[in-house]
Amino acid sequence: TTDTAPKGSSRRITVGASTITVTGIAKGSGMIRPDMATMLAFIATDARVSTKVMQEVLQAAVDASFNRITVDGDTSTNDACVLLASGKSAAVDGTNYAAFQQAVTEVCIELAQAIVRDGEGATKFITVDVINGATEADCLEAAYTIAHSPLVKTAFFASDPNWGRIIAAIGRAPIGKLDVNKVSIQLDDVRIVSRGALDPNYTEAQGAAVMKQAEITVRVDLGVGGAKATVWTTDLSHEYVRINAEYRS
Repeated sequence: TTDTAPKGSSRRITVGASTITVTGIAKGSGMIRPDMATMLAFIATDARVSTKVMQEVLQAAVDASFNRITVDGDTSTNDACVLLASGKSAAVDGTNYAAFQQAVTEVCIELAQAIVRDGEGATKFITVDVINGATEADCLEAAYTIAHSPLVKTAFFASDPNWGRIIAAIGRAPIGKLDVNKVSIQLDDVRIVSRGALDPNYTEAQGAAVMKQAEITVRVDLGVGGAKATVWTTDLSHEYVRINAEYRS
């Protein structure tokens, strides 16, 4: 494993006179993307909960966390995410289902983000928010095309506000409805692109200042609907190349 730090998370919810605890640990650093990522995650709770409810809760949590991260867009076949319950505490029912779901989801998101933060050779943690798409699927396709682009990722490593690489990724994303003349792009609070063209108030110094940060949010407004999606990713560095040039499984 190329992990450099332990990854753990825990939440507690109060149910009457009882407390339900949800705690998770995870492993993962490289070969990370949705579905068959090279990661292991184990989440345990003391709640009394049925297998059916556990599966429903875990699927929703994974869709919002481990299936929303990418380090290098590569995968293998040995991933696993497991939720276990001892039944030693309160039962999960209709009155506390939402709170239990939220606790499991928050644990999974924190673990998933820890995997990205520990990504092989990563120097930056990048959030890609895509909003106002026609469908959530379109938003995810746009977000992942940005997050998987080697040109975008290397620009982030270089602290280069190369907006052309970002909008080019959006343009080639396999989405159903795209009008480039309605697309806007921000780096944190700095608007780079308005309606498909360079924003008239944007300066290169503004973009460069944001790109030097360790954590950056890319916000893409597709302007064609009300759907949204978020993906977390990293830059692509010299260290990533070194690790994978020297490492052999």
